[in-house]
Amino acid sequence: MLEMTLEIKGKVQRVGFRYSVVDFVMQNKLSIVGFVKNLPDGSVKVIAQGDIEALKDLHRFCTKGPPRAEVREVKEDLTPISRLAYSGFEIQD
Repeated sequence: MLEMTLEIKGKVQRVGFRYSVVDFVMQNKLSIVGFVKNLPDGSVKVIAQGDIEALKDLHRFCTKGPPRAEVREVKEDLTPISRLAYSGFEIQD
């Protein structure tokens, strides 16, 4: 099991990015838990825990985002974990 941290920069706030990430996880029934939230610097942060294939799918989506988004950079970190720290996948304020 892995934890992936993404920091997505560009035009990613006020374009429905967080909602589209949650929708993508739910519609594709990805076995992922964690959260997505806006950061004060205008970027979006995603913390996702799950198996490598589900995390790859989420990563691919986050490099594009919803139609109105303009993703310029995605910083990523991948760490092995022994157990899940979250019970679902949600938007954090």
